[in-house]
Amino acid sequence: MRKKLFWFVAILLLGVWGHHVWLRIGKPDMNDEVRAKAGKKSVALSAGTTAYEYADGEGDPVVLVHGFSVPSVIWDNTFAALNNADRAVLRYDLFGRGYSDRPDAKYNSELYVSQLKELVDKLLPGKKIILCGLSMGGAISVAFTDKYPDKVAKVILIDPAGFPMPAPGVTKLIKAPGIGTYFGRLFARRAMAQGLPENFVAAVPPRVTEESLKQIDYAGYADAIVSTVRHMDMTGMEPAYRRVGEKKIPTLLIWGKKDKIIPFANAALVKKAIPGAEVLELENAGHIPTVDEDKKVHAVIRKFLAGE
Repeated sequence: MRKKLFWFVAILLLGVWGHHVWLRIGKPDMNDEVRAKAGKKSVALSAGTTAYEYADGEGDPVVLVHGFSVPSVIWDNTFAALNNADRAVLRYDLFGRGYSDRPDAKYNSELYVSQLKELVDKLLPGKKIILCGLSMGGAISVAFTDKYPDKVAKVILIDPAGFPMPAPGVTKLIKAPGIGTYFGRLFARRAMAQGLPENFVAAVPPRVTEESLKQIDYAGYADAIVSTVRHMDMTGMEPAYRRVGEKKIPTLLIWGKKDKIIPFANAALVKKAIPGAEVLELENAGHIPTVDEDKKVHAVIRKFLAGE
């Protein structure tokens, strides 16, 4: 009986391991051909290739940094609003997301800040930039500004990460060695499909759904998400926020009061750390105010960029 149980468990574990491997190697790699078909520009950086879109215009270039799981498609409204206002604007996909490479690396602040630094050095050499970060992109923007303050003219933070917030129960499972990666690969698509509506008060834009799910079809996305959960500090960045506040860099903070991802209460913590920040609080917006209150948000951003 024990022998049969042993072989049953052994075969079961072997099957799970085989499925785990297949969930990675059974998907195509992200590459230049895929990027070209999607109409994306790309640039080779030290950790991998980054997909981006740039529109030339007046003023310091605005660099849009997206959040944890949805790629730069989330900036459709903002990119168009700034481009239509003749502002120079750059958006890109973080490593592991969208049409950028999925390098075998620790997905932490150092990786994302390095990606951003190399990107702007190559595409916008010698120019000061205006960082506009959403959610985890806000945390990346703060970390970048903390390290390279002389490169940043202004900062826009939209429902930014970096302070304590509730963590989904699945987070503990994902952090578990081995099995966490397996479950990340297994449920990546379901998690995205079910989680997207939580980000919005308004309906999810169809293109956001399409591009968010499409990225999961390429190898490495789920592993990047798991690694980010394990290695990216998104709750203990108060010291970095304070240091940025001390540098007196003009900052605009935007927050939706109906945010279900990062609580609106955290806005007070950001304001305390960056007391000079201008603040826009939105009654009818969730985690993505640039969609929920499109016109109001972009009017305020344009005024902030113009120095009004």
